[in-house]
Amino acid sequence: MPKVADRSDHERALGKLGDAIRARRQALQMSQEALADAAGINRTHMGEVERGKRNISFMGVVKIANAMDARASDIIAEAGL
Repeated sequence: MPKVADRSDHERALGKLGDAIRARRQALQMSQEALADAAGINRTHMGEVERGKRNISFMGVVKIANAMDARASDIIAEAGL
């Protein structure tokens, strides 16, 4: 029987996604505030996403990726998800 994902699995995935977003943002030498503005997301929300504390919708990932001239699939792949 396959394992059912538990909360810690979800938290790890959110952490990996946040790490991938932060790494790409820093590689582009963008501030968190600049990325949040470009993506149309509140800066505080963006900080929580990068720290893996906030579950973001798929469309949120798309907005963030577009703001970094990337595809959502690139960000997800970089996160190893």
